Amino acid sequence: MTPNPSDDSSEKNSVDCSSLNDEPMLSNESYNKNFHIDETGLLTFQPSSPLKPKNWSVKKKLIYTMSYSLVTFAAQLNSTTTSSVYFVKEMKHNYNIGREVSTLSISLYILGIAFGPMVFAPISEVYGRKIGVLIPFLISCMFTFATAISYNVPSLMICRFLAGVFSGAPVVSSGGVLADLWEPAYRGAALALYACVVANGAAVGPVISSLLINSNSSHQSWRIPQYFTGLLQGTMFTYVFFCTKETYEPVILQKIAKKEKIVSNKWEIHSEMDKWRINWGEIIRKHVYRPFKMLVTPIVFVMALFASYVFGILYLMITNISTAYEFEHGWYGTTGELPNFALFIGIIFGCIINMLWAFRYAKMVKANGGKAIPEQRFPIMIMFGWMMPAGIFIFGWTSSPNIHWIVPMVGIMLTGCGFISIFQGCLNYLVDLYPRYAASAIAANTFLRSVFAAVFPLFARQLFSNLGVHWGASLIAFFALGMIPIPVVLFVFAERVRNMSKDLYID
Repeated sequence: MTPNPSDDSSEKNSVDCSSLNDEPMLSNESYNKNFHIDETGLLTFQPSSPLKPKNWSVKKKLIYTMSYSLVTFAAQLNSTTTSSVYFVKEMKHNYNIGREVSTLSISLYILGIAFGPMVFAPISEVYGRKIGVLIPFLISCMFTFATAISYNVPSLMICRFLAGVFSGAPVVSSGGVLADLWEPAYRGAALALYACVVANGAAVGPVISSLLINSNSSHQSWRIPQYFTGLLQGTMFTYVFFCTKETYEPVILQKIAKKEKIVSNKWEIHSEMDKWRINWGEIIRKHVYRPFKMLVTPIVFVMALFASYVFGILYLMITNISTAYEFEHGWYGTTGELPNFALFIGIIFGCIINMLWAFRYAKMVKANGGKAIPEQRFPIMIMFGWMMPAGIFIFGWTSSPNIHWIVPMVGIMLTGCGFISIFQGCLNYLVDLYPRYAASAIAANTFLRSVFAAVFPLFARQLFSNLGVHWGASLIAFFALGMIPIPVVLFVFAERVRNMSKDLYID
């Protein structure tokens, strides 16, 4: 990764707890270096301005990437904190409900995430990333605390659903921050880092929840993970809101133009965003209607289905690995949740592979005159996607009292590596294939994958109970195996697929 010239500036390498009110005035000596005003008064950044987010130092951009990644990590962590065995036990003791109803608390949260992007994605494009991501995130934090103080099942479920709805903002819109910061050549590597942090939030949720509940003998200890998650969300909100700046360039320029207009008394100064007129009908069409319209097109549907199926399997594994170890090895409680760390490790390995391929892809794009090559997203899926069904088969058929417990963990690790290779490859392919409609393609994918992730955990325990771990896991793996040829077929017929995408008209 080639550092920017601004790396030499220690000021630019730090994340200062300041607001946009500290942006310099156009009248100072840095004006010519940072800004340009044309004859109509339109304010823009100079291409090399160090104030432009894409020109920030690599260190500063990495700090911002990790900050928003951890915000989304907290949102994803919250999705699985109600999946631990101890939580189910406490729910049964306090409210006389079974595992299926307890699992509904996971499904409702994830279902909330499915609808959140359509509500909050427009806000980040109108008011900026900090408002569009962090304010809904703060409201999600409040509903997480409300979950912790709930004293009946209906209120708990409603709070979980609403916490999920408002968590949908960071889950989708945080990716916009990466688009603000990174040039396309390096965005793939940044997205791999982001995906690694985010996916592992869900993976470690059951372990953390189990440890916290088991640390207290009270029958109200199920509330502790919710308090913990709420505190984590509140801490991340406080840090990112007060210690980072806006990254969305149109909003930055709008604020600077407004300030300079008053200071210089030159009322013709304006930004591109000042010319926008908020048309909520257009916004609804773009963020609600268009994603569903894209979802019924063959290419988007197939790729979204592939990504959604593996995402559903991820949640199925996260919420039921402990079930398999309980059935076959007698592991219960926190011990039974520990194999989730194998999934954690597998996802990390997969993300490292994705980052390495992203740098190779950047060279291909540069050699192609800066134009994206969508089909070059498939090799990574072809080379490593098979690990997911293979890992599930290994996990299923080695889950036995007669086989060492570490062998199924190898399968779990392969599943995590294969998952992230497929999942990120699908997203990158859709963005490259439909750059004009990238936001809508991602929204469509997010909706479908959240539906799958909400439904899959509901039937997993019955699957393992009725078919056994061996054949239950095999059934899941056979479906995953059937989807492995998808990237191969699309890679072989890449030219035809690309021509089909050119003919797509969504507006």
